[in-house]
Amino acid sequence: MMPKISIILPTFNRIDTIMRAIKSAQRQSLQDWELIVIDDGSTDNTAALIEGSDPRLKLIRQENRGFTEARNAGIRAAKGEYLAFLDSDDEFLPHHLELCVAFLDDFKCEAIVSTELLEDFGHDRVVNHYRVEVGEWYPEKAAIVGSRRFDLPAGETDDYLRVYESREPIGGWGRAIIERIRPEREAFLYRGRIFDHLRFDFLITITATVFRTSAVAASGLPEPRWRTGSDFHFMATLCKVHRANYLSIPTIIKHEYADTGDLPASGHIVTGRSALSFAADWQVAWDDLFWNGLLQDTEVRGLRSLRQLWMGEVALRFGERKLAMEHFAQARKGLPRYWKAKGLYWLVRCTPHATWAQALYSIGGKFMRVPGKVRGLFASADRLSAGESEVS
Repeated sequence: MMPKISIILPTFNRIDTIMRAIKSAQRQSLQDWELIVIDDGSTDNTAALIEGSDPRLKLIRQENRGFTEARNAGIRAAKGEYLAFLDSDDEFLPHHLELCVAFLDDFKCEAIVSTELLEDFGHDRVVNHYRVEVGEWYPEKAAIVGSRRFDLPAGETDDYLRVYESREPIGGWGRAIIERIRPEREAFLYRGRIFDHLRFDFLITITATVFRTSAVAASGLPEPRWRTGSDFHFMATLCKVHRANYLSIPTIIKHEYADTGDLPASGHIVTGRSALSFAADWQVAWDDLFWNGLLQDTEVRGLRSLRQLWMGEVALRFGERKLAMEHFAQARKGLPRYWKAKGLYWLVRCTPHATWAQALYSIGGKFMRVPGKVRGLFASADRLSAGESEVS
């Protein structure tokens, strides 16, 4: 019998976190699922740990090809009407599948539905995405580049309406679920075409989204050529074709740490050893979506310069002085009046050694962070700089 939903879980050397992810699937209030785990060439005995742990779990083993190829192998093997994606360091909240499937069952013409995502940095530091982005970070980015894209409509105070075209109460399809899990706070359904807003960066993520399998088949699988930027490119491409539906309630947690309190042994793509390559991959994917062919768009030009500024900071943290200089030079050229672009450029240019530049940046960085969380302007990617934000 075909399962209602297929959960795709790629993994590589995550023996320290994967059981938390699997158990979160097993705790779902909707139990009509299959879980497809793609072991992408792990060397830490992951397969032996999970094999046979649940009859609904299908294990696919392959040589290491990267998480995009692993996800695609799972999609090809999926039998469900719907697709959900779970990373091996993430955790579904118990209502995730039930709530999203209820929406898609009721709205037959819709391709995707997504939700808020909690990011747990440990030490009581939790960020609610994408509430903080639309309310604080992206309006400030817009102000720097002279854009009005994140202005609130007249008379509105709901930050999500900076992005979405409409807001409506959760209907009969999901009201009972919301009342059961979070009666103290009202949730809403937001709907709209958000592709152009995605030039400001993530507003929707693959792991908090449930997809109609037929829509993914029609749009095409995530592209391995974008490497670690494939998630962003895939979601933006879908949002270019389909309306986004967004529920203002968290249904998933992204964890910085394993249950032991330690960082995962293999690290995180965004904040670990691969941070530099992630930044480069994401930039190539972003350029394909928003830069190529839009070179005269002043908003896009400004946003690309802010991205260069962030990439320079990432390079500097890893001691790559020459690369940081290249990025800061581009940022300064594109944002000649932005003090931080000028300040970082001259800091690195006047510091001859990478270790000195790195040390000065680490010491002086806090003095370059002005009130209003300007330090969070790119924190949807540079996540550790956002730890002081509150869950709401």
